[in-house]
Amino acid sequence: MTPLLTECAGLWRRTLLIDTDGTRDTAPGVLWLQGPTAYVDSRGFAGILHQEADVFQWHREFDATTPGPHPDAGVMHWEGDILVETGVHEPYVEHWVRDPGAPGPTGALQLSGPGGASALLVRVGAVFGWADRTRVVLGTVGGAEQRALGIDFAGGVSAGDEFQANGVHWTVDNSEGNVNS
Repeated sequence: MTPLLTECAGLWRRTLLIDTDGTRDTAPGVLWLQGPTAYVDSRGFAGILHQEADVFQWHREFDATTPGPHPDAGVMHWEGDILVETGVHEPYVEHWVRDPGAPGPTGALQLSGPGGASALLVRVGAVFGWADRTRVVLGTVGGAEQRALGIDFAGGVSAGDEFQANGVHWTVDNSEGNVNS
């Protein structure tokens, strides 16, 4: 059964990668934080996820990795509680399991700053993701990463508002869901 994009919000942990050469990787540590449409991936990229039927494409607006030769797109379907992603342009398979974290605010902010800078903030419950041209970070609300970035989740934020993070005064260009506590 094909998931809907609206069913994908949450913190996901990769439990299996079958790479293009057939090697299997079950090492823990790869995380994907998905908001309503915006996402942050612990492998060093972030952006907006789009769905067309059963094909999902991760548009990388921020990418600290070396992008591959093809768009990041996969066919996704459920196998029980496992979300299975199969590559569209390359033959890989990934298994993703949603973290059972407590429900809470789910949303994202697309931000613009001085000199054409841009950033993305995603929050799902007690986890947040931040991406800008210098870094991609996943952290815990109230944790060291949030304090280091100076993000305040207490006030209401919507399009057109100012928002301070990472020492920069940002303007909220787009807001989806709710990032506030």
